[in-house]
Amino acid sequence: MGNNRKLTENLTQPNIFKRIVWAFLILHLVPTLTAFAIGYFFLPREILRSAPIITPAEFVAQLKEFWPHFLSTLGFNLGIVLLLGVGCNTQRVKGFPMGYVYILVQSIMVGIIAGTNSFTLQIISPYTLAGWLVALRVGYLEFLGYTCIVASTIGVVLEEYDRWKWKPDRKRRWQNIRFSRQEIIGLVIGIILVIIAGYNETTLVFPNV
Repeated sequence: MGNNRKLTENLTQPNIFKRIVWAFLILHLVPTLTAFAIGYFFLPREILRSAPIITPAEFVAQLKEFWPHFLSTLGFNLGIVLLLGVGCNTQRVKGFPMGYVYILVQSIMVGIIAGTNSFTLQIISPYTLAGWLVALRVGYLEFLGYTCIVASTIGVVLEEYDRWKWKPDRKRRWQNIRFSRQEIIGLVIGIILVIIAGYNETTLVFPNV
């Protein structure tokens, strides 16, 4: 119980940059690497290649021009994090913003996809040094952007629960939501990072553009 309370305090502290560092390390980096190891050592290769979660990537992969590919990638990435990440932040259970659950689940999924080499676009193997360098420019940069966006919008909470149950204990209205200056900066930085990651990914597909 004490550890959970400490984690919640670190992920909701006023300093947005410390909040982002905690979230990125604990909710993305560690789960991603753990899931990668599980996928690599214990699961069949390409097991998720035809899974429904890969469908959006398959659609983008079929695009044969730079700008449609980039804009589709960007639209999907930003759309999902704003819809699910920020959307989940409207709920808070025992003081814990649920948008962080989105980061955790996405991190585990990406780790397993990389560990089983289930990527739709087979540009560089994730089992090589070059693959890890690409991951730094694309995947990790993208998730740092996601983390910035989610950590910066924990204040959009509309319903709070003291425990897991159907009805919230407290409700707020949209007009009561306020963002600090740090949170606005963090949100802008997050969006910029997602844009850069999407551009880097597209340049890998279209290296001569």
